[in-house]
Amino acid sequence: MRRLGTILLAVTAFLAVSCNWNEVIDDTKPMPPEISLDNSSAVYTIMTGETLTVSPSYKYVTGATYAWSIDNKVISTEPVLRYTDDVAHSVYIRITVKTDAGSASDEIRVDVKAPAPPPDPEPEPDDSFWTFPQTEFNVSLGRSILLKPYDIKEDDGISYIWTVDGTQVQDDASAGYVFEARQEGSYEVRVTHGALSQTLTVNVCPAEGAYRRAASAASSPTASRIFEFTPAPGQYVNEDYTANTPEEAVEYVVKRFTNGSYVSLGGFGGYVVAGFDHSIDNNGGYEIGIVTHLSEEYTEAGAVWVMQDENGDGLPNDTWYELKGSDTFAETTIHDYSVTYYKPSAPGMSVQWTDNQGRSGKVNYMGAYHQQEWYYPLWISEDSYTLRGTRLEAHNYDRSGNGTYWVNPPYGWGYVDNFNEIDMLGSKDTNHFRISDAVRYDGSPADLKYIDFVKVQNAINGSSGWLGEISTEVCGIFDNNLSE
Repeated sequence: MRRLGTILLAVTAFLAVSCNWNEVIDDTKPMPPEISLDNSSAVYTIMTGETLTVSPSYKYVTGATYAWSIDNKVISTEPVLRYTDDVAHSVYIRITVKTDAGSASDEIRVDVKAPAPPPDPEPEPDDSFWTFPQTEFNVSLGRSILLKPYDIKEDDGISYIWTVDGTQVQDDASAGYVFEARQEGSYEVRVTHGALSQTLTVNVCPAEGAYRRAASAASSPTASRIFEFTPAPGQYVNEDYTANTPEEAVEYVVKRFTNGSYVSLGGFGGYVVAGFDHSIDNNGGYEIGIVTHLSEEYTEAGAVWVMQDENGDGLPNDTWYELKGSDTFAETTIHDYSVTYYKPSAPGMSVQWTDNQGRSGKVNYMGAYHQQEWYYPLWISEDSYTLRGTRLEAHNYDRSGNGTYWVNPPYGWGYVDNFNEIDMLGSKDTNHFRISDAVRYDGSPADLKYIDFVKVQNAINGSSGWLGEISTEVCGIFDNNLSE
C-alpha cells in the first residue's frame, strides 16, 4: 500500500521486473464534511413496523445540508435518520452531507425482517446449509484429496454419507471424505446429509511427471501468462484503468507486470494466478521469486499457492497446495476462511462484507484520495462474490494513538509483501519461496517435484484508518532457478 502524504519514488529491478511508485497529496484544500456511522459494519436489522434510529457523527459540517435517500429519492433531510418499514426486504439508504467545502456520502443496509412463519411440517432441503466452491476435481494417481462442504451452518447431528460410483464408503459425523486416487479414471462421488445431497466428479490423472515440461535455453524466467485476476474490493481497484471483462482485467495485469508496476489485490482473498512456459523444478532451494513492495513498518502479507498441471490441459484447474509460512499452524490463523463482498447500490459507496465467522464490515470508500466511482471490480457482474483462503491475524495498530501513524509489523517468513531477512535473500523488493514448503490439506508435506502455476492471495482482513484496507501488492512472478 502506498503511504499517502509522501512523495516516494522507488525504482527497483530484478530480471526486468521492478516497481515504480509516486504520489503527491495536496493538503491545502478546505476540509470537506466527514461522516462516521454509529455501526462500523453499516448493516442494521429491524422487524417490520419497528423504527430504526441512526445517529452518525459528523465533522466539518458548518452550514451543512443533509439528505437520506433510497434509490435517489430523498426520505429525510434531518441529521438523524428515523426509518420504519412494513415490508420485509433489504434496502440501501444513502446519507449525503454537503457544505461549501464539498460533500460526503455513506451508505447503510437495513434488513427488515418479518415475524417468523410457523414451521413447515415437511421443510424443503435448505441448500444454503453448506457451500461447494467447486464440484469437479483433478488429482494425480497415487495422491489423495479432501472433499468436503464448506460454511456449514450448524452441527445438527445428522451423519454425512459418502458414496463413490454408487458404493457407500463413509457414514459418520465427519463432513469431509479423503478420496484416495488409486486408479486412473473419472469417479462420481456423492455426499448426502439428511434431505440434502451433492454430486462431485473426481478425475484421477496420470501420476506426477506425465505432463512435466522441462525448461530449455529458450524458457523465460518470468511468468508467461496471467490466467486470472480477481481482486477483492479496494481503493486501487478500477483506479486509472477500466476493465469490463475478466479478459480485460488480465490484460491490465500483463501491462503492469511488463512495465514493472504494482497490482493491488484489494482486501482479503483478492488473488492473481500466473503460469510459465515450463515447469518450475523443486531443487530444494528457493525456486520462486515474487516482486513486491517491502516496508519494514507496514506488511500486507499475501499467501502463495502452487499447482501442478495434473490433467495436462495447460490450465490451472487442478489441486492448489499452499506454501506454508511462519504462521501456517498458528492458533490465530484461520484456514478455509471466506469473505463475501456486496456490490454497492450507487457510486462512491463503501463495499460491505460478511465472513463465515459471523462477522461483517466494509471496505471504506476513500474519496479524499481515490475517487474512482467503484471499488467493486467492474468486471464482476454479480451483486456479490465470495473469496476463500487462509487468513492471518492482522498485526496492524495505531502507533500514534490519534489515528495518524499506522504500522503493521512483519510476519516471520513465507509471505509476499512481507519484510523479513529469511526469504528476501538480500533483495530489497522480492520475497522468495520454496516448492518444498507446499503442504496438503492436513498440513503434511505435498512432496511436489515441480509446479506449473502460482497464485498470490491477500491473507489479511484488516483496515488501518486513513490508510484504508490492507492490500497485498505484486509486481511480478518469476522462476528463480532460471535467474541464478
